[in-house]
Amino acid sequence: MRAKDQKKHRKKNSGPKAEKKKQQHLNPKAFAVQSTVRWLNPFTGMTQDLKTKKHPIPVVDGTPVEPPPIVVVVMGPPKVGRSTLIQCLIWNFTRQKLTEIRGPVTIMSGKKRRLTIIECGCDVNMMIDLAKVADLVLMLIDASFGFEMETFEFLNICQVHDFPKIMGVLTHLDSFKHNKQLKKTKKQLKHRFWKEVYPVGR
Repeated sequence: MRAKDQKKHRKKNSGPKAEKKKQQHLNPKAFAVQSTVRWLNPFTGMTQDLKTKKHPIPVVDGTPVEPPPIVVVVMGPPKVGRSTLIQCLIWNFTRQKLTEIRGPVTIMSGKKRRLTIIECGCDVNMMIDLAKVADLVLMLIDASFGFEMETFEFLNICQVHDFPKIMGVLTHLDSFKHNKQLKKTKKQLKHRFWKEVYPVGR
């Protein structure tokens, strides 16, 4: 089967349409679009893309005016003195007495530095949440009793959730009558605390 020869397109040389086109070429209108392809070229072509690339992109400073507060978590077993420590810290920075602590407390420790102090209870869910956001952990240890299960639980949770800075705080030191016994207990608790904290790479 031979393919049929298609007829080529023939321009109209006579008739009203042909005469109109001739007149357009002879007398072009001022400021009129003669060719749509030529008119769109500077907008759609690569020259416009290159021109836009030359313009500098304005850099937006995303840093806040005031830096975010440092989250300090006060953690320890029951009756170890967490609330007393928070009250003392607030009195030290603000000279104000806080009788009852309800939730996080934010204080100004400098001209632009803020501290958010949060008391951590013995609830496991609370420990997990605070281990994720804490910048500094004040771990309270009863010197007269020693380490308790809550302390080790919190340390294990911290190992999983990117270890924050931890500071051990010994309480109930007034129960020791002899200075020699106090020094010995401090040394023992310090080495036991280091065993838990330092192998993680901190």
